[in-house]
Amino acid sequence: MVATAAMRNSRGNRCRRTGPVLALIGATALGLSACGSGGTSAASSSTSTLPPLPPSVVAYVALAGSGVNLGSGHGLAEVTVATSSGGPALGKKIRVGTYPDAVAVNTAGTMAYVANYASNTVTPVNIATGRAGKPIEAGVGPADIVITPNGKTAYVTDDGSASVLGDTITPINLATDKPGAPITVGPGPQGIVITPNGLTAYVADAGAIVSGQSGGVGNTVTPIDLSTRIAGKAITVGNGPTGMAITSDGSTVFVTNLDSGSVTPIATANNSAGAPISVPGGPISVAVAGQDAWVVDTPSNTYAGNNVVPISVSSDRAGAPITVDKGAQFIAITPDGTTGWVSCLQANALVPINLATHKIGASIRVAGGPFAMAIADQAQPGGSGVTTTTSAKKGKKKKT
Repeated sequence: MVATAAMRNSRGNRCRRTGPVLALIGATALGLSACGSGGTSAASSSTSTLPPLPPSVVAYVALAGSGVNLGSGHGLAEVTVATSSGGPALGKKIRVGTYPDAVAVNTAGTMAYVANYASNTVTPVNIATGRAGKPIEAGVGPADIVITPNGKTAYVTDDGSASVLGDTITPINLATDKPGAPITVGPGPQGIVITPNGLTAYVADAGAIVSGQSGGVGNTVTPIDLSTRIAGKAITVGNGPTGMAITSDGSTVFVTNLDSGSVTPIATANNSAGAPISVPGGPISVAVAGQDAWVVDTPSNTYAGNNVVPISVSSDRAGAPITVDKGAQFIAITPDGTTGWVSCLQANALVPINLATHKIGASIRVAGGPFAMAIADQAQPGGSGVTTTTSAKKGKKKKT
């Protein structure tokens, strides 16, 4: 669950896929005879495999509800944001738990896992069938979920409820869908990332940023040794840390400080925090693509927000804000690293940003309060392993 500074109590199927239809084509030539000869025939054939179609790019979007209904949503929408023919397509909505606020797709691309804040569960969804499985028990107030690089375990942050502040993360064995013993971290854990080598997790300890929770606002990130599942020394960052992202080489973690209007880079080599980077709004979500970290600023008590700010990974300098639609909440990057999709809660829309040009594209309307999401490639039907066969009967001359 990711909270906005303005509201304090908000937080941050199968779709129809399109593509060309491939047919198996057989070409047949007639047998020939000459000089009054009879003819027998022998067949020769050749096969060739067509190249696979480009995969569809699918966003798995948690629908948390919006406006007065924020927190009552219970859907996961599959939204095809790109296909070989270019156009978006809305798939069916899958019923999950109440207040879904985080989504992760496994490394094989076969399952999506949805953290349900108000149901205290994680819903597994079979991507091929679009069906939800039996909910998996988690801690109180699941706020974020991440899957280890080997695909064996998911870790869920347990933020707590509107009256109780949580302080654990729950491991889930994805082979059995069974939760393990919770790991104690700082108060109000929100975002979580895992290093590419799978050895360390980093958890944003946001503290009491949800209306009704007692206690102070947090300002730390807790590293966890995943081989022992023991938390290390907390790293001091800004106030209200929520969203997290890590560079592809695992050298730097970026954490958004919702109540400080800044982003803190953390060097994973020695777990040291760098100087905070100011952004114009309430930073709530971050994703890394190429040489930049892309930060979503949600509306806050002081700033209008509703923008995305690129931060150079090498220099830690913020670029010009890119204005998006109302209620900017979350950003996810397409697998090819070219486009960032931003969920805009109040506008009920997904807004694309070309990461090379910083230009906004045509938005996709998604009713129901689009919140967090995960984006993955999905193979198009009929594209891989389809062969064309050509068979020609040649006349064989017979002696007279």
